[in-house]
Formats: sequence, structure tokens, C-alpha cells
Amino acid sequence: MFNYKKIASVLASAVMLSSTIGFAAALSYPAPFVTSGTADAAVVVGLNADISDLNAAIDVGQSLNTLVTSSSGSSAGSSVSGGDSILLAKSSDNINIQNTWGVFTGTIDDDDLKTLLADGTYIADDNDEFDFEQKIAIGSPTFTHFRDSDYEETAGLDERTPVLGFKISSGTYIMNYTLDFVQDAESSITSGELDDLEGSDFSILGKTYYISDADDDGSTVSTGKLTLLDSAVVSSVGEGSSTTVNLGDKSYAVSIIFIDNDEVVFDINGERAPSSGKLNIGDSFRLNDNSYIGVRDISKLEIAGESGSSSFSIGSGKLELTHGNDIKLNDDTINGIKAYMPKSSNSSAEQKLDKIVIQWKTDEEVFLSPDVDLTMPGFGAVKFSMGSIQRNAEEKISIGPDGDNSIEMTLPIKDGTVSFNLLYGSGGEYSGIGKASDERLATSNDTNLTFIEKESVSGNDQDTWFVATYNTSSEGESYLLRAKVNTDTTVGRNLTTVDKNVDGSWVEVCEDRKVGDTCDIGDVSLTVASIYYVSGKGENVTFAAGSGTNFHTIYTAGGLGIYLPFNSSSNVTTHRGAFFSNPAQSQNGMVGHNGSEFFLNFAPEDKDDDLGIGTMFSVSLDDNADKMHVSGVNMSLGTNISDGQDAGSGGVGGLERGDSTNIYENYVDDDVATRILHYTKPDEDYVEIYYPSGKSETYAEVFLAEVGATVTPGATGGTVGEGGQVLIVKDSEMSSVSGKNLVVVGGSCINTAAAKILNSDSPLCGSAFTDSTGVGAGQYIIKTVTSPWANDKVAMLVAGYEAADTVNAVRKAMEGASSDVGSESIYPIASA
Repeated sequence: MFNYKKIASVLASAVMLSSTIGFAAALSYPAPFVTSGTADAAVVVGLNADISDLNAAIDVGQSLNTLVTSSSGSSAGSSVSGGDSILLAKSSDNINIQNTWGVFTGTIDDDDLKTLLADGTYIADDNDEFDFEQKIAIGSPTFTHFRDSDYEETAGLDERTPVLGFKISSGTYIMNYTLDFVQDAESSITSGELDDLEGSDFSILGKTYYISDADDDGSTVSTGKLTLLDSAVVSSVGEGSSTTVNLGDKSYAVSIIFIDNDEVVFDINGERAPSSGKLNIGDSFRLNDNSYIGVRDISKLEIAGESGSSSFSIGSGKLELTHGNDIKLNDDTINGIKAYMPKSSNSSAEQKLDKIVIQWKTDEEVFLSPDVDLTMPGFGAVKFSMGSIQRNAEEKISIGPDGDNSIEMTLPIKDGTVSFNLLYGSGGEYSGIGKASDERLATSNDTNLTFIEKESVSGNDQDTWFVATYNTSSEGESYLLRAKVNTDTTVGRNLTTVDKNVDGSWVEVCEDRKVGDTCDIGDVSLTVASIYYVSGKGENVTFAAGSGTNFHTIYTAGGLGIYLPFNSSSNVTTHRGAFFSNPAQSQNGMVGHNGSEFFLNFAPEDKDDDLGIGTMFSVSLDDNADKMHVSGVNMSLGTNISDGQDAGSGGVGGLERGDSTNIYENYVDDDVATRILHYTKPDEDYVEIYYPSGKSETYAEVFLAEVGATVTPGATGGTVGEGGQVLIVKDSEMSSVSGKNLVVVGGSCINTAAAKILNSDSPLCGSAFTDSTGVGAGQYIIKTVTSPWANDKVAMLVAGYEAADTVNAVRKAMEGASSDVGSESIYPIASA
């Protein structure tokens, strides 16, 4: 398994630098590792590197990540080409999970879709002109987490696949399209026909139709029916001749068999209208390929020897709009697409058409996702299309059994990925905090914490870890720590030393502190309140928390808050230690929140990255056949856990991923949308929690676009261990980042990636390193080459003869050293 350290949260983007562009231009750090706000890089450090190398690598990663631009607000990560489009969002409001399209308020018009909804002028058959405007009002389908077998079939999936998208039930209002005449379109009436409309061209949703028939229904409030022919190709043909027109990949040879002053018989690729084949102006018939030909005009006088001609149109079909009814396409009813054609003031001689409204409601269950568009039936002019789900790189928190009698948690914090145990016990009952009675986790809901290295009576080991956290409303940092107690016999004074865990390794941070001294670790400030030391017996130290510091929470690097268990002395008898995990809720009873079952509470951020404001959730730590495991998930934690929302199979709303995998996926319903995978195996279940880091808001990009437009997914995050961010990896894990631009920190003696850059398959130490690079004592090298792992990437070696020289090399690189690989220049520079 990869052992990644995420050094800062970014919106990742896989940008491919071609060798022509990347290598021909003169480059300087931070390019090409971060270019135009987009990162495509990893930092590689030796597996057994000195801590100074690791810290130097962290500095490189942090400097790169500060240059990354994350998407926010309504700026779409996806792009649209080939037609009009509008993103359904506002600068202050995106479509988060359980939100609807309603976050976009107002009407869509030609300010938004300049071509599709352009203002225009309708010219009637009598040449009267009527200006019109077009607009669209949208409905409010909900963005959800769902799985559906019909969706899987539509998307071409062959197993159960939960998705984030829109599952829209039958009868759901999608949109209204309105063509509104600024001056009402007028027509005289002859035998129930709207004469001045018939024979004219008419534009709806950017597409031109020929009005072959316009019927008045005698109503004072509505127009009866309009028959529209798709005028994709318009042409004419003379009597005794032939013309060929093309529509898409089809070709039509059209000739006249018969024509008089009001009728015509066409031959189209050998086809003619049924029966007599005679067509009047406005008539049409369907060809064998389901296209339609319509008669636009006939010109023929009954004079001997005179040749006639006729104009015609060929298109994909015929639309019939009847007021208040579903439209018809090619004589087939399109359920759910209704037309409304209200009149304004009218007289018996003149009728006025106020507007045409096309209402779209779903006729059956439909879907919208990044893989499935939702296209308007019948007209086929507009569609709803999803781009990427905008979500920053996910960090992973794992919680599960460590053997039969303990629960362990692994998570990324400021100094890398750490693991420690939360609770232990036996026979399905929890009896303490930590891994075992001699490997405890020291926690406290007070401002003081006592770390007991050895128990005072027996002298047995007791505490192994404690957590200290500093947080404000907008930032939090946590450290996994341990303390060692000793005494200085020369002065008769007890002392303590504090270590912190850095990516799984212990590093000393405060040495030999006496009572009254402080130990500052980042923004965490601890004061040594007391030290007790009896050789072979009691060894403990009490720390007093500084301002903003506590001992009962831990924050991930991305900002997810977790309430650690702590003992409540007032309830020892009734609750076997009463392991509370949220101070604000410890007074509410918390049914089951005790030695038999423990609820580990989580507090996400809100969309503005304010800590602890999101929807709280929890996982249930219980037993299965006396084996500790994660039995359930509560996706929305109220003030009392007994609200009935705690459930197995990923919690209420959990959906199985794959067929018969017993792996259930769920999302917390808030703007961050924490993702949970619950592995419900036969014995010991566990969870993986995936939390979007950096800008934590998660949202859908939904576009209303022309049907021919193409939505290209933009940059999204990824999962830690799956790429999509600036990472630190050990050289033993090079394969996981081999396709990225690399910054390789440390010399070839302790970093195999550095040796590879120097064309060696084995470590180069001491004089061998000098022979290869020309770098001796007190010097360092910054060398950029074509990456040995990917010929369209670069690898920059930043290394010194000694560890201190490597630190100086990193500082020099961060000042903007050349990263041009054109000449593969080597820079041996005297150490600063």
C-alpha cells in the first residue's frame, strides 16, 4: 500500500506537457511542476532519509501548492465548445448534494444563450413583421447520490454503480420554453385557417421550420394547431428537370412528374406521395428514411408550352403543436412535451397570437450525470449536460479492528499519515482508551492532560500516545505526541521530552523540559505543569493547554474534525468509563454511548471551510461475535444518537458498490459531502472515510446547452493514493507517481530515484556521488533531466553532499532555479 504524505490540499489537474513545448522553452521553478495555477508534480524523498530531507521535501511541496489555483464559486472546471451554454449556478451558490437547479434563479434569455435564444423577427406570409423574444425557465430536480439498474443500462455499466447525479422521476417539470411576440402576430382567418401564418418560415429554439398548416380552433383564448416542417434543406425544381440536395450524409434526387397551378407530384429517389401523389402548397409526406418533404410553393399557369416549378423543403420531420396537448413528431405523440399558444385580443376577422410556450415534463424516469445527458424530446434543440463533479483531492481516514479487541484509526494530519488505537476491551466490551492497558491513548476534556508513561503502583507501561490540537474557527492543526519522563540527578530535577509522530516515525520536538517550561509545536502550546518520577514505578507528566489548544479532538490535514473518546469520572459506575466523544453532547444521555457501543463523532467544515459547521456524522464501534468492529454509520448526527439513524450497510441511504461486494457507499448530505465506504464483511467490518481537502465544497456542474455542444470535464481532485495532487512519496513508491513531473530531494546514497537520475541502478555514496556529479563537501546540485520514468516529463534532482547541503539546495531551487532540460545543466554551487 502506498504511504503518501499530502502536504497541502489542491485542486488537481493532470496536465500533459509535450516534449516539444516542455523541453524547448526555457523553464524555471515552479514550472513545469505548477503551470498557470495547475499542478502536475510529486516530491520524492528517500525511504530512510534524514528528517531534514523530509522537512525539506515538505517545504518544496508547500511552496508548490501555494501556487495552485482551486476552482470556487460558480467558475466551472469544465468547458463547453460547439454551441451556446450556461452554467446553472451563481457566484455565491453552487449545486451541492441535495440542492436543486433552483440555485440558479431568474430566467434564461439571449444574455445567456446568445444564439439559441436570440431575439428575432417573424415575417408572415403576407410580409407583415413581428418581433419576438425567447426565454427559458427551468425546474428544480435534485442532485443526489443514487443507483438504479435503468441508469446502469443507459450508461453502459455492467455492475451496481452508485453515482452522484440526478435521478428524475416521471412527471417532473424540467423547463418551459417561451417565444413571446413583442407585437402579437396577426393573421386573417379563412375557413378556419390562419392564412397569413401558413407558408411562412418560423424559428423555434434556433431551428427554422416551415408552417405548412395553421388552424384556428374558434377559441377566444388559444390558437388551435400549427404544423411545422423541418426546413433543414430548401430548394426548388423545374418541370422536366431534376435537382439533387444533401441532408447530412443522405442525398435526395428530386424531380417533377406532374404539375398544374395548384398541385405537384414529386419523385424523390424513386418515391412519391401515396395514392395520386398529388400535393398542394403546405402538404407534406414522409419518405422511407423518415425524413419529410413539404411543398412550399407552386408556380404554373395554364398556358400551352409553359413549364412549371415548385419550391420544397426536406427535413428530419414534421412537428404538430396543438394548444394544451402533447406535441407530435412525425405523427407520433411525444409524451410530456406540451404546447400552449394563447391569443391576445382578437376579432372575427383577425386573430392575434401572443406567444408559444413549450412545456417539458418527464414522461418516464430519466437521468442526468457526467456520463448521461438529458436532451429535450421532439425538438432536440437543447440539453442538460453535466461536467465534472467539482471535488478536491480526497484524503482517506480508515477506522477498523486491530485484532479482536481493539479499534485503530489511520488518518492524515499536518505531519503526515499516522495510526493509533482508539478503544480496547474484551468479550465485546470496551474497558479503556487506546490499544491495551499498557498501550493507552491519553485524552482529556479538561485544559490539563496527564500522560502516564509508567503506572505508579506496578510500574507497568501505560500511555503510548496523546493528541494535542490547536484550532480556531477557520484553521486546525493536530499532532500525535508522546512524552518521556526522566530525572537529572545532578540538580535533582525531573524532566520530560516530547516526541511527535511524523508520517509514522517519531521525531523529538521538545527536549528535557522542566516544570514551568513550554513546548511549542506549530501553533500548539503546552506548559509543563508537573512531573512525577520514581525510578521503576510512577513516571508521568501533566501538560497545561495553551490558548486554543485541547486534548480531545483531532483534525485531519484537510479540516475534518474528530472527537476522541475521553473518560468522564462522574459516570464511571454506570457507563464503564463513559467514553464520551463530544463535550457538547455528553450531557444528552447518548444512548448506548458507553462500554458496550461507542459512537465516534465527526464534524466536517462548511463550504467556506469554517471548521465544525458541516453536518455531523458518526460511526458505531461495537462488537460482532465478541470481535470489535465498525457496526454502523449515522449520516446525520443530531443532539442525541438515539434518533434511529444509526444503521449498518453504510448508514441510511447506503448503496452497494459492485455486485455482492458488501461494500456500501454513502455521502453526508451537506455542501462538503463527506464520502463513506462501509466494508461489511462477515466478521470485522470497517470504514474508509474520504474527505475533500483544500477548498472542501463539493458541487455538480450542470449546463443548459445547445444539443450539439460538447462539455469537456475539467480538473477534479482525486483520492489520496490515486494521484491528482502534489504528494510526497518515498522512493520505494516511485511507481505510483512515475507519470508526473518530479522533484527528487536528497542524494543518491539514500534516494534510489536520485541514483536513477544519475544513471545508476545502485546507490552512489561519498566519492561515487562526487565522481558522478562533481559535488563535494559543502556543495549541492540542482539538475533537471528528462524524467527516466516518462519522456514527456521532467525530473529535478535537488541534493547536497550532506543533509545540511540538501536543505540549502532546496532553498536555492525555491528561489527560482532553472528547470530547463534543454542542456541538462548541472549547478555545483558553494553551500550557503
